[in-house]
Amino acid sequence: MAKAKGSAAAQKAGGDKRELILEAALDLFRHYGYRRTSMEDIARAAAVAKGTLYLYFESKDELFEAICRSLADQIAEGVSAAEALDLPLEPKLTALMEAKYGFAYRWVLSSPHAAELMESSSRLRTDYFEPVTQQFRNAVLKLIREGTARGELNPKAAGLAPEAAMDALIAAAYGAEKSPDEATFKARLAAIMRLTLRGLRA
Repeated sequence: MAKAKGSAAAQKAGGDKRELILEAALDLFRHYGYRRTSMEDIARAAAVAKGTLYLYFESKDELFEAICRSLADQIAEGVSAAEALDLPLEPKLTALMEAKYGFAYRWVLSSPHAAELMESSSRLRTDYFEPVTQQFRNAVLKLIREGTARGELNPKAAGLAPEAAMDALIAAAYGAEKSPDEATFKARLAAIMRLTLRGLRA
């Protein structure tokens, strides 16, 4: 599946059918929910015959699982890219939060059917998001430890171990997900990071 983007089926007519199907399905799931979207709807949106759709995916569950796997891979790529940035502590930490929570907001949480999509993903046989969640947590923890070693942070002064400071930062960032739009999300995330880090400064 290509990088997540809206209404890609019309843009990539003649391209790889599997990719078109995944992108069309993601768009429909976001707009109408998992339960209300049928395989016939997906075939129509992807401009393929229903029989062709079943050649690629035996069921809607299998198709949804492939989407989740692709989204998890894209989040992992974003987190890796944020880790590689040569930035000061605060903007790099914000970039990490954006890589995970910003992506989730853009493609899942901004949907009116976010709760249903999250519930559907929790029923998958494999949790494709667990490895990237651990990657993300490790990256945040590494930044906190590096900031502490450089004297920029002092979690101990706030009565926190590095792991507890990581949990506090992640929990605070999670609050930005309730934003009404992406611009507000980004502004709130930056403010949350600024304020939370202030409490951990040396």
